[in-house]
Amino acid sequence: MRHYEVVLLVHPDQSDQLSDMLKRYQDLVTKNGGNIHRVEDIGRLQLAYTIKDMHKAHYVLMNLECDSKTLSEIESSFEFNDSIMRHLVVRMANAKTSPSKLFLLHGKDKKQKQIDPEVSDKDSKTKPNKMELTESNDKKIDKDLDVKTEPDSKESDIQESATQLEEDDNEKV
Repeated sequence: MRHYEVVLLVHPDQSDQLSDMLKRYQDLVTKNGGNIHRVEDIGRLQLAYTIKDMHKAHYVLMNLECDSKTLSEIESSFEFNDSIMRHLVVRMANAKTSPSKLFLLHGKDKKQKQIDPEVSDKDSKTKPNKMELTESNDKKIDKDLDVKTEPDSKESDIQESATQLEEDDNEKV
């Protein structure tokens, strides 16, 4: 059996039926003795160009291990399924089980947590807010890079421009 990575672009109006569709494909693979290593529902994303007058699509990534007969059966079902706008099957050297970069890029690996308002109020009193942290980090970076502050830079700019004018006058004479 070989390893494959399958990318599906599903019509955004059909994304509510996606779980049933994926379950059918997974059942087909497991029924024929294959394995599903990873299934990632990346979500709706903007397309680079319009496909069938659509600007967005629902992205799904699957890594599976199956034989060629099962793969051809899956690919033919992709072609006859109207809700799948595009599909791509790539043969892989080995199974990929870690989250994909696209999945991580869109933050789908982090599950949404319910925030208790009382807990967040306590945290905000004891911890500095995000703005304070960024300002202090910026100051540290400026100090490390020896960046001049606004008043320093204005004075040095005036001095540099005055010396430049003097040098230009001397060259003219």
